[in-house]
Amino acid sequence: MKIGVMGTGGVGGYFGGFLARAGLDIHFVARGKHLEALQEEGLEVVTNNDNFRVRIHATSEPEEIGPVDLVLFCVKSHDTEKAARFVSPMVEVDTSILTLQNGIDNVERLAQVFAEEKILPGTVFIESTIASPGVIAHTGKPGKIIFGEFSGERTERVQRILETFHRAGIDAEVSDNIQKVLWAKFLFICGVHGVSTLGRAALGLILDCPKTREVLEGTMKEVFELSKKCGIGLPDNAVEEALALAYSYNRKFKCSMLRDLEWHRKTEVEALNGMVVRLGQAHGVPVPYNNMIYAIMHLENKKIENPVWASQLLER
Repeated sequence: MKIGVMGTGGVGGYFGGFLARAGLDIHFVARGKHLEALQEEGLEVVTNNDNFRVRIHATSEPEEIGPVDLVLFCVKSHDTEKAARFVSPMVEVDTSILTLQNGIDNVERLAQVFAEEKILPGTVFIESTIASPGVIAHTGKPGKIIFGEFSGERTERVQRILETFHRAGIDAEVSDNIQKVLWAKFLFICGVHGVSTLGRAALGLILDCPKTREVLEGTMKEVFELSKKCGIGLPDNAVEEALALAYSYNRKFKCSMLRDLEWHRKTEVEALNGMVVRLGQAHGVPVPYNNMIYAIMHLENKKIENPVWASQLLER
């Protein structure tokens, strides 16, 4: 199996690193100083107990890689359409595209560029980031991938991909109800990423403060109520499970949305709390916590995208 990784960050770099170490035919798309380090020094993955460095093929030009059997699509949600068009030289008739992004609408957005039958929905549970150019830092439990066909069918391609992951030592499983899995992760991430970013605080501080923990739980409950209106059969204890998962994370964990804000990069709030707000309006479900998070983070995105606009407003 020839594999291409679109987005060599905390997700693509971590899982791609394990696939490369297993000797698979894998190729990475990256850019900037990160790409330079990958080409010169290789990819280094630093985990709790399994550090390694592996030489890889990394490029900024998908044409150099050519058609692959599997694309691990790991870019930020707001780059989906642009990245999909960019990666098209790696996609041919039999290529499968496994999206490992945050959010619940990535398949629909990718289907605007590729045939929907090419796309596999999936998600990851991982605490990882680019620590420095060429270096992926991971904390907490080993990263896990859950994916599957929307139909729930255990197809030949799903089984082949699963076996490939297992051969590389990656914790992965196939779900017969991937939409439910995506919504459970969505509930978790809207709460944890939204409230942590709004509070500019590591997860441990959010959980230890009764007031912010209340906001976190309230944000998750709104997503749960919305899921029922959308016909998603989340278990009745979905919020309790999400909170338990949050407590299992490293207390110093900083979510990717908070790191993006600190680094003055556009956040994924549109695909997360913004999606909750839009679906809440469509289905008549009040979502005041998510609306508050979205309103403030939407403004932050506008400031990052157009600092001149923000400074001009302050001068009035």
